[in-house]
Amino acid sequence: MAKVSTEDLRSRFARMQPRRIEYEWRSENTIERLKRHEVWRHEYLRDPYLLGATDERLAVRLRDVFINFTELGNNALIGVLPIESSEFPRKFTHLLEEYEVRCGYPPIDVISNARSSLLRYFEDGPPVAVKIFDGYQPPQAPFLVKYGRREFLEPMLTHGRIRICPASYYSDSGHNAAVRDDEISRTFCFPTYEERLKGLDHLPVREHRIPIDDDDIILPIIVNDYFLLSLCDDIYYRMPTDFDADSALVINDRDRFVQRVISAFLLNRPDWKPIFGPVTYYDPYRDYSAYKIPEMAKHFGYAYQREFRIAFRATRPAKTPLLPEFLEIGPMADFADLLTA
Repeated sequence: MAKVSTEDLRSRFARMQPRRIEYEWRSENTIERLKRHEVWRHEYLRDPYLLGATDERLAVRLRDVFINFTELGNNALIGVLPIESSEFPRKFTHLLEEYEVRCGYPPIDVISNARSSLLRYFEDGPPVAVKIFDGYQPPQAPFLVKYGRREFLEPMLTHGRIRICPASYYSDSGHNAAVRDDEISRTFCFPTYEERLKGLDHLPVREHRIPIDDDDIILPIIVNDYFLLSLCDDIYYRMPTDFDADSALVINDRDRFVQRVISAFLLNRPDWKPIFGPVTYYDPYRDYSAYKIPEMAKHFGYAYQREFRIAFRATRPAKTPLLPEFLEIGPMADFADLLTA
């Protein structure tokens, strides 16, 4: 992974300044206001936080932003999310500014890699979600959806048999890309371009001096293993393909389900702390404060999944490695619908 030399850093930063100055002059000396994308461009030129990122890290970020900038609608067509409802158009504009000083535009292979993540929804014709949700009217009250294979969701509906896994389980290389994630570490990136432009070789953090080596500082934060149950807070047409699912269990009474899961888990582990709600998706370059509840934080590359999570944190260190367990919460047929392709 080629790092960004100080010479490249200085050259790119210098090439940004005329554009930054132009936007500032226009905002101060003309009646016409800057357009929204120009405000975002100027915002990045004032603080080019990706200036020291490697090309590989930048390409991964573009893919993550592109995936979340777009949506697979219930008409089985790919569309762009409304600008007002998402931070990703802004992040995408920042990336375009960074690529402008590197190579003019994102390379073809980087764009192709980002697009491929969307094309796979149509590899076998229309997305399987079209068949699963055909003619279905979702509940009006808040609900949850569990995507999976019919042979696993049917016992969940009829008997309330639910598999709950430790966070470490999801790092298994056997999972597909949408499922596989390192759920026990959170990696943050701290830009170092300002320090490097000043000729410094370290980043002062409280009483520590973190050395800088022609790169931004990559800081993984590890948390103790915990249990989690992942669901979605709505019907999303990407999810069945992502999770290799042919069915979806729509849970009409969210509160009753959450309380049953918590009660069943605490029956065997009464000293564990339950945590539940929507997952917070953090940007590793921008959202350092999003790490308040690590069990409920996830990399922003997965934001399109809109996960609702029920997690359990140990109040004391586990003596043995955590393994998947089954919970029995009772039949769910009176407050859940099983939909199949």
